Amino acid sequence: MTQQQEERKEALADSLRDLLKHEAIEKVTVDQICQGAKVHRSTFYRYFTDKYDLMYYSFERLMIARIDENNVIDSIIEIIVNDKELFRNVSINNNNGTLFWMMVKMLSCQLLKADEEGRLHSIGLVQRAIESSTNKELTAKMISGACLTLMFEWIDSNYQMSPKELSEFVKNMKHL
Repeated sequence: MTQQQEERKEALADSLRDLLKHEAIEKVTVDQICQGAKVHRSTFYRYFTDKYDLMYYSFERLMIARIDENNVIDSIIEIIVNDKELFRNVSINNNNGTLFWMMVKMLSCQLLKADEEGRLHSIGLVQRAIESSTNKELTAKMISGACLTLMFEWIDSNYQMSPKELSEFVKNMKHL
């Protein structure tokens, strides 16, 4: 992919993230996304099948690519804290669960990939659960769903716990 094509994809992702700070994904249109990215509608469809495909790409670039493998919990919390407006709006306006389930899929895929590559050592509880499971895919989805539920609850409570308190809470769960 050329540099210009990458820039267009990123512009579309940025436009969607900007729109999601104020609107639910169901209310965002492809035309709005294209207008924000300053590209033609046909350019959108050259790279993405629909706005949900773009949303998957956008959140994968926003979150998954920026997670520090050596400090998974704190890096996820930091990503959310750095874009509170986006995550707050998405959690409030996510009535049908589209984003939640998309994020479960993304995170569980990343957990399975990390397991295959032997990179789960920094989160031992997750490593033990996945490695000892008879159904690794289902276990990864369960863990992802639990983590995301916790994050969405934290966001919905208007960040009642400090990032440090949340991090400590999650890290202390390894003793269960």
